Amino acid sequence: MGTRLPLVLRQLRRPPQPPGPPRRLRVPCRASSGGGGGGGGGQEGLLGQRRPQDGQARSSCSPGGRTPAARDSIVREVIQNSKEVLSLLQEKNPAFKPVLAIIQAGDDNLMQEINQNLAEEAGLNITHICLPPDSSEAEIIDEILKINEDTRVHGLALQISENLFSNKVLNALKPEKDVDGVTDINLGKLVRGDAHECFVSPVAKAVIELLEKSGVNLDGKKILVVGAHGSLEAALQCLFQRRGSMTMSIQWKTRQLQSKTESRSVARLECRGAI
Repeated sequence: MGTRLPLVLRQLRRPPQPPGPPRRLRVPCRASSGGGGGGGGGQEGLLGQRRPQDGQARSSCSPGGRTPAARDSIVREVIQNSKEVLSLLQEKNPAFKPVLAIIQAGDDNLMQEINQNLAEEAGLNITHICLPPDSSEAEIIDEILKINEDTRVHGLALQISENLFSNKVLNALKPEKDVDGVTDINLGKLVRGDAHECFVSPVAKAVIELLEKSGVNLDGKKILVVGAHGSLEAALQCLFQRRGSMTMSIQWKTRQLQSKTESRSVARLECRGAI
């Protein structure tokens, strides 16, 4: 969640769109969370309830080796920077309240709590739209299309099972609301070298930033990315290569995994459960 904040705030700098007709989102798995004194739970159109069910796995991506204190310090810096940018935006428009929507298929209480706490601290309104873990592709796309047209929502993220990340689902997102950078348009711009004109995977950007702020010089390094695939794998490879690194990717079930990770000439990056 913390890695998405700067991306949502960048979207807020764009010229505001005229408000559309009121819409009712499917609502938070528990309750909407928000900072700035007016949580998302009290915002018209973000009310209602659909009971969550079991099924969503947590995801993480770690460059290894760093202490929790070092990581927490960087997270705090990201949150503080986001708060300052948001404060400047709201000075110009005090009534403005940024909203990030998260579509979640299943009940991951830990991720809900993390998202809500970070949103409250940063002053960002957040709403969880909870769907059953066995939701179909069509049901998820239907929710995405509703949020695409809701002018009060500035960013959209997906927390769904890996098998639901189909091309149809990912490209149903409006590129300008795709804060995870998973659509073909955002990913294509990144590959072409237009990262300043698109959303880039916040997980990939966080990995690079954490390594660089930890004093790691990526130029000339050999990087073995373990367990990443899809848009995250592509984003990591692009960002590493632009910093002079040579990257290789390997999955957890690969037979040569142990020999590759034991090589002293390769820096290992482990990704678990991320898209």
